[in-house]
Amino acid sequence: MNTLAALDHYNSLCDELDLFMSEENSHLRFQGSDANQLVDRKRGILEKLEGALQMLRMAGPVRTSEHAASCEVRKRVMGKILKLLLLSRESEQLLLKSSLRSTPRVEAPKANPARLASTYKTRKTPAKGTSQAEGSWAVW
Repeated sequence: MNTLAALDHYNSLCDELDLFMSEENSHLRFQGSDANQLVDRKRGILEKLEGALQMLRMAGPVRTSEHAASCEVRKRVMGKILKLLLLSRESEQLLLKSSLRSTPRVEAPKANPARLASTYKTRKTPAKGTSQAEGSWAVW
């Protein structure tokens, strides 16, 4: 397979991944969780992308006659990759929001007023005839 064909194949896989990630993003917006079916499908697409990358590595340099066409395909692929990164980031934020909503809140224990007073006490009253600095406690 020549480099231009490998780039076109990779471009089509990026289209497939774009469609999938858009579906995943809308699923996360409305359902709030990542379904196992989506994870399996994502793994399949990522395996295809790995294979396409291997084909690109093995294809070698672009022929001079195909240089202009390959530049155009590369620009499209890079644009799609940037779009996919943004979609991925948004999906991660949606996953984080849904995981925070589903985690039960932990109640803080009731504070004992006497213990709080002793914990936060930083000064003792200065003795008569001493300055404020001499009678202060140093808190480290």
